[in-house]
Amino acid sequence: MDTKSNTLYYDYTVKPGDTLSGIVHTMYGHLPSDLQYMKSLEFLLSLNPQIKNPDRVFPGDQIHLGVIPQAFRSPVEISALSHNNEATSPIPKRPGNATTQKVPQHDADYYWALAWLEHNSNYLVAPGSVAARATSNLLSPGNTTLISKVSDLYAQYKSGKMTKGEYDYRRKVALDQLKKNVGPMEKLLLGNKTTHESIRIARGGGVPATAHIDKNFHRLSRIASLGKYGGIALAGVGVTASCMQIANTRDRHEKNEIFVETLASTVVGTGTGVALGAFLISNPIGWGTALVLAVGTTALSYYSGKFGRYIYDRNGRKVDIVTGMGIDKLCR
Repeated sequence: MDTKSNTLYYDYTVKPGDTLSGIVHTMYGHLPSDLQYMKSLEFLLSLNPQIKNPDRVFPGDQIHLGVIPQAFRSPVEISALSHNNEATSPIPKRPGNATTQKVPQHDADYYWALAWLEHNSNYLVAPGSVAARATSNLLSPGNTTLISKVSDLYAQYKSGKMTKGEYDYRRKVALDQLKKNVGPMEKLLLGNKTTHESIRIARGGGVPATAHIDKNFHRLSRIASLGKYGGIALAGVGVTASCMQIANTRDRHEKNEIFVETLASTVVGTGTGVALGAFLISNPIGWGTALVLAVGTTALSYYSGKFGRYIYDRNGRKVDIVTGMGIDKLCR
């Protein structure tokens, strides 16, 4: 069958690590264990007669990818499509009676990126969330106030409320604790300088005595904000990927499972983030603890979503939340 002559397709360059089964999963969401997988693989091979062995594709190879026509869909998928009244693709009913349409490369790259995001968002969201949360935890007010504390101590010293020796000692205690807490992140966070080199009094030069202290306090506070908002952005990526899955899933029950999982994960993740943030306002922690807490809260969010999906699957199968709330209309 001359499939390429009657389907919308684009060229894809095989990348290192790609396999044909992986491409089928990324593009069409089918695993080798799925009923539709062999149909999807058969379709790709019909588009690419140059592939003699589906287990042997190499980086740099050009292969054609396209929307699967009805002829290559399983009866279950065709039934689901008819039930949902959704068009499969702009493909003629019989081969050979249409002109080949090739998608522009920039559109193809965009489509491929969206397809990858839909099926692999966890590879981006999970480690990204751990990194963002660890940064926010480490640079929480409990730690950054150790810097402003040095400024307060200096003001007390200059006003005569403490001696030079007392000021030097208390400054050293505060900076030693900060240095211990940030650990191996010290020079990365403080511009390739040690804690004691950065958090010091400015001598002359027409700048305030606490200029270095204030500069580093605001620097670390900005990094903490980036981590916080980066985590929010990654949560948005996860929600977007889930919305794409809902839009591309024809099974009504699976749509609801995806929605419940996303809702539970997002609510728990947001709640634990707020609670932990309140705790860290007055509790300085070390970098190891910051990382453990980040991993723990990310894992709690992830498994809360899985548990929510399990509960819905066991007890809520008859409740169509997605339709009732209009989620499937939003996720088009």
